[in-house]
Amino acid sequence: MPYLKLSLVTAAALVLAGCAAVESSTTSLGCMLGRLTQNPPAGCGAPATATATAPGTGASGAAAAQAGDRFTKLQSVLDQEIELARSVQTDVVSSMQHLPIKLRSSAGPVKLLDTPITDSQSGQTRSMRTLESMTVQMPLAAKGRPEYTQSMAALKNLANRLADNRGQASIVVHQAAADVQAQRVNTATGVSKTAKGSPVKVEKIEDAALAAGTERYTIQAGPIRGGL
Repeated sequence: MPYLKLSLVTAAALVLAGCAAVESSTTSLGCMLGRLTQNPPAGCGAPATATATAPGTGASGAAAAQAGDRFTKLQSVLDQEIELARSVQTDVVSSMQHLPIKLRSSAGPVKLLDTPITDSQSGQTRSMRTLESMTVQMPLAAKGRPEYTQSMAALKNLANRLADNRGQASIVVHQAAADVQAQRVNTATGVSKTAKGSPVKVEKIEDAALAAGTERYTIQAGPIRGGL
């Protein structure tokens, strides 16, 4: 019986979890990402403020170069979020491919956003590639099988990781109208908390266009709304 291949997922998660130790408490990737979501980890402190310089001194060019370096590092950690979502999706789908067709999961879109982010030190703004959501479709008939249970745990773990990175996350579940009316699915909603206290909201949507026997799970990253 195949199991989820967690090596890539685990490695990416460790990189994201440990990025706050890469540099100083105010310039680490963890602190950068925390400020973007207005949820900086403890000890990050306030970002450095820009210092005015006279034209022609060369200091402005150095500041611009430093800002470019910060943007590059930030895009790296944002790309790690995207890779984590894609790897979880791949693992979930591949872990159920040996099952009969009606018991297999299928991949939906991994949606990205171009998000404008402003550097607080230089005032520069750049469009950064960020994760919006990842979707998989899960068959109700597979419930109770080890592969289904492991896949659902992997999706929940992804939501928890994104919630800790972004300050919040959501699990949006589309359920076929026929299944809802026949009471074949759990329609309960609510909010859970990660071990770090970050909220993960669970939403359920009755979907007349969705085929009976299927639930569509979308893991949505919390919004980026701060500055670098």
